[in-house]
Amino acid sequence: MLSRLVSSWSFILTAAVAGTGGAFAQTAVAPTPNITAEDSVLDFANRTVVFRGNAQVSFGDLKLAADEMEWQRDSNLVIARGHAVVQRGDLRLLAEELTYHTLDRSYTVTDLRFGRAPLYFSGGMVEGTAEQLIFTDAVVSFGEPHPWSPTLTAKTLTYFPERERIEASGGRLGLGFFQPIPLPATPLPTSIPLVNDLTFDGGYTSRLGAHLLVGAQVPIAETVRVGAEAGFYTKRGVMVGPTLSYDWGTDENAHATGRFSSGYIYDTGRRLTDIRGQPISPNRGIAQWEHRQHIGEQLTLNADLHYWSDSEVLRDFKARDFFPVQVPDTYVDLSHVTANTVSGLFLRAQPNPYHQVRQRLPELTFDLLPTPFGVAGLVHEASASAAVLRDDPPAGGGELRSNRVDLYYALTRPWQPQSWMSVNPVAGVRLTHYADAVGGRSDYTRALGELGVDAEMRASAVFDYQNERWGIDGLRHLVTPRLSYRYIPDADKGSAYIPAIDRRVFATYLEPLALGARRQIDDLSRTHTLRLAVDQRLQTRDPIYGSRDLVRLNVAIDSRFDRAPGERTLSALHTELRLSPAPFVDLELYHRVTPGDWTSRELNTAITLRSADRWRLQFGNHYLAGDIQEFIAGFSYRVNEVWEGYTRVHLDSRRDRFVEQTYGVRQTIANRWIVGYELSFFEGPRRESDFGFNLVLDAIRF
Repeated sequence: MLSRLVSSWSFILTAAVAGTGGAFAQTAVAPTPNITAEDSVLDFANRTVVFRGNAQVSFGDLKLAADEMEWQRDSNLVIARGHAVVQRGDLRLLAEELTYHTLDRSYTVTDLRFGRAPLYFSGGMVEGTAEQLIFTDAVVSFGEPHPWSPTLTAKTLTYFPERERIEASGGRLGLGFFQPIPLPATPLPTSIPLVNDLTFDGGYTSRLGAHLLVGAQVPIAETVRVGAEAGFYTKRGVMVGPTLSYDWGTDENAHATGRFSSGYIYDTGRRLTDIRGQPISPNRGIAQWEHRQHIGEQLTLNADLHYWSDSEVLRDFKARDFFPVQVPDTYVDLSHVTANTVSGLFLRAQPNPYHQVRQRLPELTFDLLPTPFGVAGLVHEASASAAVLRDDPPAGGGELRSNRVDLYYALTRPWQPQSWMSVNPVAGVRLTHYADAVGGRSDYTRALGELGVDAEMRASAVFDYQNERWGIDGLRHLVTPRLSYRYIPDADKGSAYIPAIDRRVFATYLEPLALGARRQIDDLSRTHTLRLAVDQRLQTRDPIYGSRDLVRLNVAIDSRFDRAPGERTLSALHTELRLSPAPFVDLELYHRVTPGDWTSRELNTAITLRSADRWRLQFGNHYLAGDIQEFIAGFSYRVNEVWEGYTRVHLDSRRDRFVEQTYGVRQTIANRWIVGYELSFFEGPRRESDFGFNLVLDAIRF
């Protein structure tokens, strides 16, 4: 402590003596810094003082420390050498040498490195002030420096700490020591990734040959990123196209996100035919755009555009994107929501003529949600729509056109005779006008009535059961029997005059009973049905969510008083079961069985067993009488923090063949990337190859 005080006092005394020179009296003088150190050496001739041994000094909110500091009185400089550290708030700089200008509070640094999450900076020389740092020969890493880290290099880079912005001159982006992507000289926030939507997928298949898919996006503005994606296929050619993504607005009520991707290839390989059996042109391409936007508190705009040159282009070249959505939907949806109304403008188009799309060009809708009405305890709801409809089947058969106006209105009178029981009688009417009728009529108007009731009872019981191993803290059993009845006479009237565009689709689940909930309004049938259902839950306390479901069991069946040809009085009995008794096990089941002969019509199951993040075992099956009988299994095992093995098996028992066998290994690199090495075997008629090897690179976090 004594040496520090002596050093400080010696410096102040020396500065006072040096300040008596006549020449110096004409030079601006900064306040004398109070430097502390273990030792000091005074040079009267050069009017400097050198401090050695844990030298420290503060300039307002800036703190400087080094092995050695030299104070140059005439130049108003403090030169720090050896393990120099500059600290201002959460900004910390490390350097071998730093020169601090006490008059303008700027500094010059050589061989600098510092980090401010998520960025790490280094440079040959840096000049800085409180407002900005100017790097020469800069290197910036997103995350800790690593050969696989997204990296920016620049001849000159300006960093604005308070604004959290960077601006590069001569900047290039890449990974580690390889930066092939030029970066525009635009101020960018440090919170966004330097490289976004990075794609790397390679391998070999007999249809594509050896292939490599690469792509990336870089920011050109604070809210916009642009890039490109290129696929190289030795048996097919090169697919290339621009990409774009954007994300603007920080307020959830004034926010928009979106992305665009595309690709074109002149396909020189064996293209086969499309889903219509027609030859595929060698000129093949994709253009896809997704947009999500909030405009104020009540207005939202969502849009999807999917253009495929043929039905198989995405499947052939980007199978990972194809299988989740095999029939894309192109639409624009503008919705306005209030406390009890929803109105919208909806457009659905058919840019791909080989996909079945019921076009809405457009459809205007208005929905009044259930709202108290009058003083008699009545609740009313309504909906209205006006639509221009088109249906042009890919297989031919003639285009259907329909200009339709549809109105629905219903009244209910909720009644609660007991706290555990509620009964809601319903009366409704639906009026539909078709301006383009068929069957020899120019137009047609249909009026339908609805009578019904919705009732439910609620019962519960609580059990003081504890099981620490399974995480059970008490049990609560909830039982809710439900009854729904609907009578809609003559719902099928006028079917000969109605263009059946909104018609029934194949489904194995129970359809909605309420007239206002029917979407297939061009294909209605007479309804006189009673639906019985029982919903059950077994819950336990949860420290985070309050409660969690251990068991969910839902059972439902319809009793039809009026039957369509081929229908039975009782529908199939539908059972849904979900078991989650502990964090390490999940079971889901859906079963559909015919009463009377009790023939199983459908059975879908999924079982998952897991041991934290060490291993996971999954088993599932899909059974649909006369059509599907398949089994799917998967297993993954994490050896350590770097390596994980996995396998997937898909068996079609009806045809006695393995549809898919996949064996793979995942490698985690630098906590940023997962590299997958995958070997797959396929059986059966399919466009994909019967053998394939893939190498896939996925980002964990940026």
